[in-house]
Amino acid sequence: MKILLTGGSGYLGSILTRKLLKKGFRVRILDNFLFGKHPLTDVIKNKDLELIDGDVRDLAAVSKSLKDVDVVIHLASIVGTQSSELDPKTSIEINYLATRNIADLCKLYKIKQFVFASTCSVYGAQPNNFISENSEVNPLDSYGQSKFQSERAILQAYDYPTILRLGTLFGASYRMRFDLAINLFLAQALNKEDITVFGGNQWRPFLHVDDAAEAFSFVVENNMEGIYNTIWKNITIEQMAREVKKLIPTGIKISKDIVDKRDYRVTGAKLEKFGYKATKDIKYAANEFKTKISEDVKNYKQEKYSNYKSFFNSTDIQRKVYTQGPIFKK
Repeated sequence: MKILLTGGSGYLGSILTRKLLKKGFRVRILDNFLFGKHPLTDVIKNKDLELIDGDVRDLAAVSKSLKDVDVVIHLASIVGTQSSELDPKTSIEINYLATRNIADLCKLYKIKQFVFASTCSVYGAQPNNFISENSEVNPLDSYGQSKFQSERAILQAYDYPTILRLGTLFGASYRMRFDLAINLFLAQALNKEDITVFGGNQWRPFLHVDDAAEAFSFVVENNMEGIYNTIWKNITIEQMAREVKKLIPTGIKISKDIVDKRDYRVTGAKLEKFGYKATKDIKYAANEFKTKISEDVKNYKQEKYSNYKSFFNSTDIQRKVYTQGPIFKK
């Protein structure tokens, strides 16, 4: 079976690529390689891996990528609220319009399965409810809105898609990110810095990035369809900081300035009923990071470890992403 994986060299994609290859799938990656090809260094010569350097907005590149493909897993997007809001027009083009076009082409090319990476951010702020896939959505930011709009477009364009609404990811990857809550807290603690928590009472579902990759592999192997919340555990931001402190002693600073108003708890029972179970916790991630930071990461504050900083500061990345030219600093 041949799988087209968009965004296959990213934080989640680089792990999923290896997982699919290990399980015997042939993998074709469509990616513009914003952060380079180094996250795929050890598998790049694998005979079952093919790389296409292209943009998901380019219909010619997408059409070329779909040739002789059985399954499409669509990960590529501008991820996160801050990154999405740098240039809303571009974010709509990549996160929504490109997704809609890919779904249309998958129907045209008679692709057997279309799997889309969505987010639990579509639920917005509903702290008093325990949210299932049938619950009301209420995205508070452009990122959540673009993902929900994409879901609706996919459901209209493609018969019986598979949509995974992911919790907030954490954990080590071949393309590291420290602009994610748990990852940032672990990096701060390991560098003997205080953990800074904004607000703290907001509920959020979390998911280790390797468990997320396993979920995509799981739904492909079992030829599943439908919408699924995909999480490990619900925990408040402050509780999560205290979990990190138990593992790596450090201080915690609480700021009442709530930058992110998302606040929700979800159930992942629907997917778990089929046999999927996320197992990797904060302790697992802490052990990963002790090795990762001591061996690979010299300065976790570098812009390459943050989507937002990279989009804002890197001229090379701006040229690839923004059709209107770079974002000029004031």
